Amino acid sequence: MSSIFGNIDDLYLFCCVVEEGSLLAASKKLHLPVSTMSRRLSALEQRLNTRLLEKRGRELVATQNGAQAFEALRSGMESIEMGFGQMVTDTQEVSGKIKLAIPHNFYRAFVGDVVEQFLADYPKVTLDLILSQQQVIPQTDRDLLITFDLSEMDGMIARPLFKARHGFFASPEYLARVGEVKNLDQLAELDWVSVDHTTELSVYQDEALIDVIKVKPKLVVNDIFAVCGVVEKGLGVASLPFRHVQEEMNIVRVLPQFQRSVREAHIVYQQRQYQPKALTLLVERILASTEKMKEPASFTL
Repeated sequence: MSSIFGNIDDLYLFCCVVEEGSLLAASKKLHLPVSTMSRRLSALEQRLNTRLLEKRGRELVATQNGAQAFEALRSGMESIEMGFGQMVTDTQEVSGKIKLAIPHNFYRAFVGDVVEQFLADYPKVTLDLILSQQQVIPQTDRDLLITFDLSEMDGMIARPLFKARHGFFASPEYLARVGEVKNLDQLAELDWVSVDHTTELSVYQDEALIDVIKVKPKLVVNDIFAVCGVVEKGLGVASLPFRHVQEEMNIVRVLPQFQRSVREAHIVYQQRQYQPKALTLLVERILASTEKMKEPASFTL
């Protein structure tokens, strides 16, 4: 607010000097250079055509006019301080609504416990949780998405969560029916079980791209745990993340010298600036939780 008195900041500076008893003490409180404060206070006195402060020894004290001005302004400045202090407190309070879109197998595997503990820690936060394989692109600064697919995320912030390495797996019973699989052409012709409708799979040997095979899914089910269960029962072959494969499962690795391209999961949101505190904290919680998602150096199944 500007007027004949200048910016309201200048009046606040004057009141602070009187309260603190010196220009130096006031500058430390307000984190402003002494030279800046001295210049602005001199300009205020010139606009008012009156002396507000005078030196007494090494200190600046209010003149008679300055003391009268201080008494008139003090209650107003306190009200301003309280009002802005409350605004800062409200801004920093962890509250509000967040929307998180995530594949339900991600939720079951690692995010569920994080989200539930987060809501317990911050009871004023409400969460709109969407468990789906479909992309729900963030529309506001309160939306989060966890995804492997960044193809439509231009302009978004995408922070890496973890990398998923895949091998090819089938049950011993299924392999006994179809016979020994000796090459990638035979692998492509098998009955495939998939979590999505992808029909082209990049195949690597170590870090080298060997081939891109085309497959025809016999069953598409958007839950990796369901895919694992179906493969165990002998319905077909699947590309499975190593982290979801346990030694007690009724499956074996097919063509173990090959693997699918590494897929990296990201947490995606719109912007950092002015981001709601609740969303910032949830992002950091989720990122911290992925430390336990690190895969072993080798896979021996």
